[in-house]
Amino acid sequence: MTTSPMKDLTMPRNRLGRLLAAFALLLTACSTEELLNVQDPDIINPGSVNSTAGALALYAGAIGEFSFGVVGDAGGTEGQILVSGSFTDELVNSETFPTRFEYELRATSLQNGTLLAVFRNLQRARVLLEATVPALQRYAPTPVWRMGEAFALAGMAYVYAGENYCSGVPFSNPFPAIAYGTPLTTSEIFTTAIERFDSAMTYLTDLADTAVVRRLNLARIGKGRALLNRGTADFGAAAAAVAAVPLNAVYNTTHTITSGRQQNGVHVFTWLSERFSVADVEGTNGLNFRGAADPRVGFDRTPANNVGFDNATPQYNPTKYPARTTPLPIANGVEAKLIIAEALLFSAPASPAWLDTLNFLRANAITPALAPLADPGTAATRQDLVMRERAFWLYLTGHRLGDVRRLMRQYNRLEDNVFPTGLHFKGTNYGDDVNLPVPFDELNNPNFTGCIDRLP
Repeated sequence: MTTSPMKDLTMPRNRLGRLLAAFALLLTACSTEELLNVQDPDIINPGSVNSTAGALALYAGAIGEFSFGVVGDAGGTEGQILVSGSFTDELVNSETFPTRFEYELRATSLQNGTLLAVFRNLQRARVLLEATVPALQRYAPTPVWRMGEAFALAGMAYVYAGENYCSGVPFSNPFPAIAYGTPLTTSEIFTTAIERFDSAMTYLTDLADTAVVRRLNLARIGKGRALLNRGTADFGAAAAAVAAVPLNAVYNTTHTITSGRQQNGVHVFTWLSERFSVADVEGTNGLNFRGAADPRVGFDRTPANNVGFDNATPQYNPTKYPARTTPLPIANGVEAKLIIAEALLFSAPASPAWLDTLNFLRANAITPALAPLADPGTAATRQDLVMRERAFWLYLTGHRLGDVRRLMRQYNRLEDNVFPTGLHFKGTNYGDDVNLPVPFDELNNPNFTGCIDRLP
């Protein structure tokens, strides 16, 4: 694959027809911002793929695949948010499936079938999103923000791959013939994400259109997030990328009960099937997500003796997602301010600006307001405070594994001080994985022989 900006993706008619026909049976989930007027949104008719309707169906399907890959569905397959939350200290395993218990323990096998499906879903979303742009260019070029949205969500797919997986993820493309991807390092994955966000912004220039601005802020925040992940040398650029994002900005996945794939999988896997429970001080190092009694991480245990699917683990459900239709934030203005706060701390630790930014959020981003924070006084405790604020503001939105890895990679923390460790409460010791492996199935790619490394 190329890692250059993808601004001109015009596709020949015959190639586009083959692409859309190949995805004729892909089920879509929900569009994030609009309902498309497609007669049957779950099926792309191969007889009319070379048309406006075909391009719009691909666009809707790509957005649906992104939601499915990140949020999960009605209990069949989890998404990146649930996997990364269980892998870290946001959630604990409250069920019996051994494949899910593997990533809870940070001891994942390459043959883990659950993680294979999760990886494929993310890659499928990325492929469809990147294919959407040339389809829209040819058959539905207006409004142009649709192409910007596709690029921005493709960038987010790369961000999840870079944050959650080992160095060396390959990104293959199946059209017009299979083009096996070459493994990219973690840094290269984030660089590719940045290029997608930059491409998105070339289509998101009409600042008088609220539909455009919503997607532009997604691209800005995504770029800032990728820059933050790439390294401390890019912290200033990360802050600059999100500087114009207002506090009330938000880009959600939206959900309905129309089909299982359209439901909020984070809600279903917690409240309904009770496979994951809100954690508290997991494995010694975990944050006190329940014990802090912080309104940013609400939880419910009704009845008072409720237990999970395993009939043993206390079941605490996240009140952040109380229904199958609850929207889920992929990017918002709070995250933008958190990026700025961390960049300020890194560039000028003696200045109070970083703390003022955190306290601005506590005063303005939640009702009732939270009490202001005090400066803890040392470099390490200030870093801990910024990362704790990120953990609570961004709880269960797919950020935590990337942040815990950054604590090791950028702030020189040890694995045994940031990941859950020791004896798991179900009686097995935690492993030492700090990221997810690329599944065994990818060994069919002749360019891939395994992760480049498993470092944070």
